[in-house]
Amino acid sequence: MKTDTFLMSIIFAAIGLGVGVVISVVILMATLKPAAADFFDGYALQLYCRSQNPQDDAVCLVYITGSFDAFTTVDVIAQKTDNAVAQFCVPEGIGPDQLKDRVVAFMQRQDTNLEFAASLVVLGAIQDAYGCDH
Repeated sequence: MKTDTFLMSIIFAAIGLGVGVVISVVILMATLKPAAADFFDGYALQLYCRSQNPQDDAVCLVYITGSFDAFTTVDVIAQKTDNAVAQFCVPEGIGPDQLKDRVVAFMQRQDTNLEFAASLVVLGAIQDAYGCDH
């Protein structure tokens, strides 16, 4: 079985099983590729998110929501353990499609550097859209 087909099967399973599985997917993907600081850059994420292919759209959504969950979880842990000020103020009811729309819009801005790791592009979009005003 090709690695790409195998990875797509895992990603679709993660979508069906929930976010907790996404962490397992990332760990598994890390074992299938050489060690690197990131899986892909903003340009690659933009290609996945612009694609009309449902599998590419799934990669886009899983990557964005997984990154979002990671960043917001770290934010909540810092608030609970260190009494840190919230970094993200996300309104109730925001779903994967809204997150994708925000990230895609952020990637289209002239001042967004898509050479950065895709996770940092997602972080920038989240901070821009949902950063708390202190």
